Amino acid sequence: MPTVDLGLLAPDFRVQAEELLRRLRTEGHELKPFFGVRGLEEQARLWRQSRSAAQVQARVAKLEASGALRLAAILRHVGPQVGRWATNALPGDSWHQWGEAIDCFVVERGAAVWDARHPGYIRYASLAIELGLTSGRSFGDAVHVQLRSESAPHKFLPWPEIEIEMARRFPLALGSVTA
Repeated sequence: MPTVDLGLLAPDFRVQAEELLRRLRTEGHELKPFFGVRGLEEQARLWRQSRSAAQVQARVAKLEASGALRLAAILRHVGPQVGRWATNALPGDSWHQWGEAIDCFVVERGAAVWDARHPGYIRYASLAIELGLTSGRSFGDAVHVQLRSESAPHKFLPWPEIEIEMARRFPLALGSVTA
C-alpha cells in the first residue's frame, strides 16, 4: 500500500493523528495509515462499488436536486465499480476529503492484520477517544478515526456549500468533469 502523507491532513487533526500513532507505537501497537486525504473520484469509486445502477442513479438525482451538480457528475463519471461495501459517504461527504480522517491497519510481524477484534484495533479506538477524536469502531469501521463527532458534513452543511468547498480543495477533480 502507498505511504499516506499525514502532512496533507488538517493541521489540528494531523497533530492528534501523529500523537495517536506515536503513543500506540510506544505501547507496542504498530498501525499504518492506508488512507488520509482521499480524492473525490476515489471516494466516488468506493461508494459505487457496492451499489446497483438504480441506487447510483437515484443518488445522482438527489445530488443534482440539491444543487451539487459537479459532485453528481463525478459520481456518474467514475462509472460502474465492482467490490464489497467500503463506505456510505458520497464524494465530499467523507471527512477524508476534508483532511479530518485516517484509516489505519494493524501491522504484526510485518503483515497487515484486518481482524477488528485484534488488541491493536481496540487500543486504537480507545486511545483515539482519549485524545478527543472519534473512532469509527462505534459505527463498524475499526480502521477509521476522525476529528469530528458528526458522522458527515451534510449533517450540518448544505450540499451547495460542500460542493464549493470541494471545488476549492480539489479544483482539478471538479474542473475535469462537467455538470
